[in-house]
Amino acid sequence: LETVNIDMPDIVKQNFIMRWYQESKYGIMAIKEIKRFSPDIIISANTPLAAQKQISQYCKDNNIKFIFWLQDIISIAAKSILTRKFGMLGKIIGEVFKSIERNILKRSDHIIIISDDYVNTISNWGIMRGKSTVIPNWSPIEQISVLPKVNTFSRQHNIEDKFVILYSGTMGMKHNPYIISKAAKKLLNHTDIIFLVITDGMGMDILKEEKEALKLDNLLLLPFQSFDKFPKVLASANILLTLLEKDAGVYSVPSKVWSGYCAGRTSLLVVPEKNLAAKRTKAINAGIVVPNDESNKLNEKILYLKNNPALCNVYGQNARNFAEDNFKIDKIADRF
Repeated sequence: LETVNIDMPDIVKQNFIMRWYQESKYGIMAIKEIKRFSPDIIISANTPLAAQKQISQYCKDNNIKFIFWLQDIISIAAKSILTRKFGMLGKIIGEVFKSIERNILKRSDHIIIISDDYVNTISNWGIMRGKSTVIPNWSPIEQISVLPKVNTFSRQHNIEDKFVILYSGTMGMKHNPYIISKAAKKLLNHTDIIFLVITDGMGMDILKEEKEALKLDNLLLLPFQSFDKFPKVLASANILLTLLEKDAGVYSVPSKVWSGYCAGRTSLLVVPEKNLAAKRTKAINAGIVVPNDESNKLNEKILYLKNNPALCNVYGQNARNFAEDNFKIDKIADRF
């Protein structure tokens, strides 16, 4: 096992032309590493389409088997977001992305997909069903234990005695940070409730502005924490919050939910009800799903959970049970 770091400047996510250029440059740099390593098989996940296109073509030209590990159907999410921002021009760009993504999938030797919901979409694109295998995402249960709320992290930030709503993870165009600031504003008088947000980038910038403008003393903003602290970060929370915009639909699955399952904490999801994370959380009774058009009621759901600690314990235990049954790495590795 060899870890390779590719030095890249921060991606300019809001400048789509510069972003495409930077992602294409990443593809070129990745191919240099591929040449050096000379693999028989490449499994490529979470790779921007500009780079993925280059890598898959290189594999085809050099008789390297290419497996597309499809985490998000990027073009569908991009089309929705770009149409919202740029109208017809965004829709056209989205169609171009769709053509690129479809061609990469067709060129792939095999496809790993993380949700059954993806199957019909890529099938409609002309991808044979037998060419893909569904392996849902997981979280490293061996490294995320159920820990006490009072720990070195919660003490460090003086939240060990608070009812903590934690959002930890990326916050980009598929997430609405104003949902958090609005709920925090409504709950300002509940001094024993605090929102802890661990993120960076655009979402962090917006919440910093909201915190100052609305005087949100109940909003604690922190940068990403090291993984060795992560189990204690999760343990410090009473509720683990997940956000996903409605237009992301079933084509993006927020994997942070699975980490919450490992930690044995209650999930509170503001996501489309058709999303895999929402369906699974409901099915195993691990938390509450709030439809996107009811996000203004998030504060009510938080108070309901705070006033029902026994229910939260049930949700958390159900989540942990599911993780223990499904996240063991040896079983998952056998499928790969």
